[in-house]
Amino acid sequence: MAMNIYDLIALSSALMAVLMLGSMQIKNNLVFYSIHTLLLSAETWWIEKLTSDAHLFYVGLTICLLKAIFIPCFLNWVRIRIGVRSESAAFLTPPMAMFLGAALMGLSYLISTQLPSILGEGDTRIGATAAMSILFTGVLLMLTRKTAMSQIIGFLVIENGIYLFTLTQTNGMPMVVEMGILLDVLVGVMICGLILFRIKKNFEHIDVSLLTGLRD
Repeated sequence: MAMNIYDLIALSSALMAVLMLGSMQIKNNLVFYSIHTLLLSAETWWIEKLTSDAHLFYVGLTICLLKAIFIPCFLNWVRIRIGVRSESAAFLTPPMAMFLGAALMGLSYLISTQLPSILGEGDTRIGATAAMSILFTGVLLMLTRKTAMSQIIGFLVIENGIYLFTLTQTNGMPMVVEMGILLDVLVGVMICGLILFRIKKNFEHIDVSLLTGLRD
């Protein structure tokens, strides 16, 4: 099966997400997330070029400015303010997490071969594979990491996976819907930032695994 630039960008974004599993440094993961999201912007612009759908240009620009630049910078500012540099521990070691992420990418391909082409033309299996791999990677980040900051990054990666699946299988949703989702993500991240400050102030840590030990 031959791959074109469209497929290579999608797979590169998925591989960048898998790299997050191999790093315990939150700053590095924010950089990986930023590059991963920039590739999603590039994928959006490439589809805009192929389909001549002008609204995708503005969606890609908004993703670039909001999700690839502003949100990582905001989360890095929060990280510095609360004094968190890295994961103190994880439920899986980084090599094991990366191996599992690669295995899930293979599983994503097997699942994608069973999906019908929603567009009715062309081969969308690589796009579906990349999207599902990103989604699985986000879930894995949330399940294996203990700090609230990594939980937020995992949530953002999941949202990117859902977006890429919609983009590659249907060429995107209407612009109003896309912008509404991006606004929801922005508000959610801002609220999460405020919650992190409160958790750090009240409990002197942001390890979510320790919060299960709280009692009334």
